Amino acid sequence: MSESYESAVGKGGVSYDEGLSKKLRKLSQEGGTAPLADLTVFNWEKVHVFFEGATAEEIERAVGEPVLDDKRYYDAGNLLVFEYNGKLSKAVSVIPDLLTIDGRHTWGPDVVLKARAPRSLLALSEK
Repeated sequence: MSESYESAVGKGGVSYDEGLSKKLRKLSQEGGTAPLADLTVFNWEKVHVFFEGATAEEIERAVGEPVLDDKRYYDAGNLLVFEYNGKLSKAVSVIPDLLTIDGRHTWGPDVVLKARAPRSLLALSEK
C-alpha cells in the first residue's frame, strides 16, 4: 500500500485484506451462499459496505465516527468497515468490488452473501 494512501485514512487506517478478497472471489466464481462471518477471521457485530468514491462524510454518518482522513474512498474495491462492541474495529479494502448493496450500507452479524449470475456479483442479505 502506498504512503499517500496510508496517510489518507484515519482510525488505524484501512488495510487491504487479501484473505477475505480471495474468499469473496472464490464465492463469486463458484456460486452459492456464505455467511460473511464465516469468511472473516476476527470478531465483529456490524459491517458497513461502501464503494469507490464514497465520501468521508457518508461513511462517518453510517459508522458514527471518522474512518477516512481524505474526502473520498479511492480504491478499486469495496470498503468494509466492521464494528465490535459498538466501536470501529477494522476497516478493510477488498478487491475487486464484488458486493452489491442495493442502497443499504449496514448489516448485522447474520448477513449472508449470495452469488448472482451472470456477472458473479455477491448480494448481501439478512438470514
